Order: sequence, then C-alpha cells, then structure tokens
Amino acid sequence: MTQSSRPVLPLFACALLLSACDPQPEGECKGTHLGQSVNWPISSNAVLTRIDFLEDGTPSTLIDLSYTPDRVEGLQEFGVDIQLVRGASVEEGEAKTVKLFAKEDRLEPEDRSLVARWGGNMGGTLMGYLAVPGVPVEGSVTLDRVALDHAEGHFVYRYADGGELTCTFDVPELVLVGGGDGDGDYDDD
Repeated sequence: MTQSSRPVLPLFACALLLSACDPQPEGECKGTHLGQSVNWPISSNAVLTRIDFLEDGTPSTLIDLSYTPDRVEGLQEFGVDIQLVRGASVEEGEAKTVKLFAKEDRLEPEDRSLVARWGGNMGGTLMGYLAVPGVPVEGSVTLDRVALDHAEGHFVYRYADGGELTCTFDVPELVLVGGGDGDGDYDDD
C-alpha cells in the first residue's frame, strides 16, 4: 500500500461508522386511495421517542409516523401518532396486533393494554384525517418489535369507499445530541 492511499482507509471506515450510527426510517404506504393505486414512501422525520417526564418516571413511548403522498392534490404528508402504554416493549418474534375502530372523527384502539392513543395526522401538527375519504371505518396496527432503539410494524386502514392502505414502518429512536446536562431530561439544568 502506498503512503498516499493510507489516509483513505480511515476516512472510509469513519464514513461507514457515521452512516451506521445515523439510522434512517424505512417503510411505505401501499394500497388504494380514492380509487387509485398508491405507494407513498415513509418520511425521513418518522421516529420513535421516549419521554421521561411522567410522574412515576416511567417512559412513555411515542411512534410518530409520516409518509409522503405522491400526486395527491393538497396533501403534503399523511401519518399517525401512536402513544403506547408506559414501559411498552414487544420482543422480536412476539408480534402484537391491536384493532382500531372508528369513533366520531377518530380511530380508537379496541384494546388499550399496548396502544394507549391513536391519532391520525396530515403533516406537522395538523391532527385528523382527510376530508375524503374521511376517517377509516376500521383498521389495525401490528407491532413486530418495540425496542429501546427502534420500532417496527405496520398498520392497515380500511375506508368506506373500498380503499385500503397498508403502511409499514421501521423507525429509529430520536436521539438528541448536545444541549443536555446528562441527567436524561434533555435540558441544561
């Protein structure tokens, strides 16, 4: 090996390590939306978050999913905010499915032993469901794994117009770097 090629190996190794340390969400929404076949990729801002500020110190687990709808007029993002019960985890090979049913203008989990709250969103902080086709008539979420560093699974929406979307996800935990004082609460005091 020549002396000029030696710096290349450490730089290449560093690049590989950096990409491995910054996992990206994977998944997609496929199915029928308003009579058209769709395949929407998951957005890069989909994450798993654990919040430690509950009274008893038990972390609350949130899965924030968003997908990028292609060729849908007026729709920038489509997704869901899933709040799991405190301390929730699902081991690999022990998938758990929770049915979702329509109640007024939202979906509710049938069994709250794993999913505490389900909230549809249309991008950013805009909560709710699309005016057309409206709130799904039913759905389900299957959690294949919920671990400290990521969550994976899929959810299915069935609409009154016959449309159906199946959305898969494998999202990393949001890790805040810097700005904290090391006590786990992400502030400086």
